[in-house]
Amino acid sequence: MKIAHLILAHKNPQQLLYLIEALQHPQFYFYIHIDKKKDDAPFKSLIRKSNVFFIEKRTEIHWGDWGTIQATLNGFEVILPKGYDYVNVISAQDFPIKSADHIHKYFSDRKGTEFITCDFIEGDWSDVESRITNYHLINWRVPGKFRLGKILTKLLPPRVFPIDYDIVGRANWFTLTNEAARYIVVFLREHPELVRYFKYCWGADEFIFSTVLYNSHFKEKIQNNLVYVDWNVEGQIGHPKLLKSEDFERLKASDKLFARKFDMDVDATVLAMLQELNGSPKLHMSNR
Repeated sequence: MKIAHLILAHKNPQQLLYLIEALQHPQFYFYIHIDKKKDDAPFKSLIRKSNVFFIEKRTEIHWGDWGTIQATLNGFEVILPKGYDYVNVISAQDFPIKSADHIHKYFSDRKGTEFITCDFIEGDWSDVESRITNYHLINWRVPGKFRLGKILTKLLPPRVFPIDYDIVGRANWFTLTNEAARYIVVFLREHPELVRYFKYCWGADEFIFSTVLYNSHFKEKIQNNLVYVDWNVEGQIGHPKLLKSEDFERLKASDKLFARKFDMDVDATVLAMLQELNGSPKLHMSNR
């Protein structure tokens, strides 16, 4: 079983290299999208492996906007024709908390399952409903766009989803079969009204892929995604906890395959600890 890891990156080439080294496996291939705002030369000069490919069609990524979605679709455009069994979409600030062999076997044993979290915004995740129903001009590059969005929301009727679908989501990191990822690409191409709707949402990357797949014939094959995230950060909204050495025991006990997010400039030791746990070649790291 061959798996393509689509990694979205924007900083720290060295940490991206560590991620790729931690995931080395004969059946794993890596496709890297570098945020267009960043110079990709440091990444390309550092990471030279036969199973690593860089997405040439890059897009700018800004927090909460369409960029993450477009970067993922750009990756799909390159990956899907090659016929991998799975496409695993992660960030360069993710890291495996299980060995590469374990991860490969996990997917092999569950072939055909789609790993993408689908919480309902009416119930499970109701505090984010305004991200869908209000007007958000997050993709506009103009001064005052946030104020203007609030004015439009006040003056205009609530937005109505263009298709009679259950709106679900939670995370923009997921692992899908080639067939499911291809279904999403074709569906979005054939439903431009859905694309237009999501372009006026905030953080649509956490809804769009889940919603399309949940309302399809893939629904019965869906399970939660495989990424450990700690959102219990006092006074911090919209950002997960930055994982450190103090979190190692919780990571070790998790049944997830990956965790986020890490920053080696803050704590590189936790990455080395995970490498040792998984029996991978030791990474020579030091905290900065």
